[in-house]
Amino acid sequence: MNLDYKLREELRDELTALFAAGNSTVVYATTEPGEALLLGGYTAVLDAGELLQYGPTAEVFHNPASLRVARAFSDPPMNLLQAMATADGVQLDGGPLLALGGASKATPKLTVGIRANAVRVHAQEGDVALPGKVELAEISGSDTFVHVHTLVGELVAQLTGVHHFELGEQITLYFSPIQVYVFDARGMLLLAPVRGGGR
Repeated sequence: MNLDYKLREELRDELTALFAAGNSTVVYATTEPGEALLLGGYTAVLDAGELLQYGPTAEVFHNPASLRVARAFSDPPMNLLQAMATADGVQLDGGPLLALGGASKATPKLTVGIRANAVRVHAQEGDVALPGKVELAEISGSDTFVHVHTLVGELVAQLTGVHHFELGEQITLYFSPIQVYVFDARGMLLLAPVRGGGR
């Protein structure tokens, strides 16, 4: 069913009220993670006919069991960076060391995931800095999406509000190591941020 924006908003409101009443079982299929988060309840993530994960919606979003779930349940897509497990933490390919425990050296090849809304243009204490060059800046509603080429690859930052950047402008992106996801060589989740605090 393809609904216009206003009708979709009305349907979301009605479904939210229906879910809150708790008297019905409703199955709602969507390709938009934001819709699933708004509606709450339980979410099943399906890909190519395979059930990848099922559970409370917030739990699935914050603790994707695998890279496939993270890709399916992230909008904009999660930033994914190649890395290696070391004795001191997680080393981004061509970039800085993240002082993270719990990354298995039995599978040294890792993927680090960073949600776009966890990437900033202003530093906070304990942040990792990645200098880069603006490749694209797009305003969508009340957010600005900045695509930046860095030494570890392209990163997308989702910034609240309207921000203006020139193409080719040199900027530095920042993120906190405690906000990253770490996946092993098979794409299974090893580490996830702890909501409301550190790991």
